[in-house]
Amino acid sequence: MEQLSLWLFWSSLYLIIVGIAYYSFLRKQLSPGHGRIFILSGLFIAILLGACSFISFPQDVTAISSPTVLLPEVVVMASSGAETVRHELTSVFVSSRILFFISLTVSALLSIRVAVSLILLLFRIKFNRRLNIGGSNVLPVSGDISPCSFFSFVFVPESLLDKPVLNTILVHERAHIIKGHSVDLIFIELLTIVFWFHPVLWLLRKELKTLQEYEADRYVLNQNVDKQSYQKLLLDISLSGMRIPITNPLNYSSLKKRIMMMNKKVRKNSRWSITTMLMVIPLMGMVLMLQAIDPQSQRVRIPSETQEQNNARSAYDEDVIFTIVEQLPSFPGGTDAKLHFLQSKLRYPAEAREAGIQGTVFVTFVVENDGEISDVRVLRGIGGGCDEEAVRVVEKMPAWEPGVQRGEKVRVQFNLPIRFKLNGDNNKESQNREDGDQTTGVMIILDGEKIGLVRGMDLNTFIPVEQIGHVEVLTGEKAAEYGYERVIKITRKERE
Repeated sequence: MEQLSLWLFWSSLYLIIVGIAYYSFLRKQLSPGHGRIFILSGLFIAILLGACSFISFPQDVTAISSPTVLLPEVVVMASSGAETVRHELTSVFVSSRILFFISLTVSALLSIRVAVSLILLLFRIKFNRRLNIGGSNVLPVSGDISPCSFFSFVFVPESLLDKPVLNTILVHERAHIIKGHSVDLIFIELLTIVFWFHPVLWLLRKELKTLQEYEADRYVLNQNVDKQSYQKLLLDISLSGMRIPITNPLNYSSLKKRIMMMNKKVRKNSRWSITTMLMVIPLMGMVLMLQAIDPQSQRVRIPSETQEQNNARSAYDEDVIFTIVEQLPSFPGGTDAKLHFLQSKLRYPAEAREAGIQGTVFVTFVVENDGEISDVRVLRGIGGGCDEEAVRVVEKMPAWEPGVQRGEKVRVQFNLPIRFKLNGDNNKESQNREDGDQTTGVMIILDGEKIGLVRGMDLNTFIPVEQIGHVEVLTGEKAAEYGYERVIKITRKERE
């Protein structure tokens, strides 16, 4: 799923470049034929370059500052209760996994739409009677439908079979057939299924269909068809009939634009057209360079032959711990599942919260050749119970898919940074707080016993929310009786 997400991301970026280049520089300069070629080739190159995410690029080990694999940082916020629920819900809804399944659902619905259209076309092709008129395979269709073509078949309403305009309609549809416009439409429909979320693709999709109509109109006029009569024909049938998404209907694009294009004097400047089309190459090259150095699309390879030989000789030694392997161990469910597990299990220690301690704990651990976690240690800690909390959760991780070196499952070492971060800017005040200051702050009294004086307090630090039976907040004179500015009296459910 991660590789597919990378392909979608990079391909989307290339599509943006194609769209910007076309609408900013090329739209008014290229002929309909050249514009169609640019859009189709640009779309194809975009998805092809995006697929480079599936290619592994070698990386020099000397560029790595630490030989141990460093995992992405995990952040633990000092929030709990309703705030914790809000954070967890937010992380769930913005996770790539959820977005992936939403995208998959929309793509499935669009696939059904295209499949229904194809079935409808194939049904008509198989069961409709066929006529050979002027070398065209004409399929008369009953009902309200605009004349359209699909590959070598032309669908025409039965009401037009005896009309003089039929020949002009067939010439128009023959242009779509000769130039292979049906292939273009199938290609763009398939892209729309995958990149339905991309606004640039929808714009280019609409532009491509318009350019196809421009090409067909030009072809008709080149066959010595009277321009005025042809334009009147377009006006007569512009509001008639339904349209099948993957066909070339006669009245698809805006009539005003088409008529203006017919009356426009064509300027042939192939040199300028080719030059402007090539302008997009440097932009794509820059993105390709950025994509090539993206760490998410690379696998680490061992450039040193000596290191490779040493690893090969020791691959069967169960005591050897690898830091570079052909296939890294993976958490069950992937990176998203690992982050969700750690964030859902980690808790901000009450001691660190009260003392205003925050910072990053670096934990090292080994994934054994059977996937189990072992040798969990703190490389650099911050105290306040954060070190112990980090080790506790890492030790609870489920078994990973073990790493593989030269076909053998091996032990691999990882370093994991876990950052404990306080909410707001009250941590400095908490660090400078003195227990003797009884005129400010909040005193927590749990079941009649004074627990502590805190600021920016979090009830979940002292008692889980689900165990609270009654809460009473005292201020003013009532709180002053206890010698504090504010007092929160908490009673457990079982003591009510």
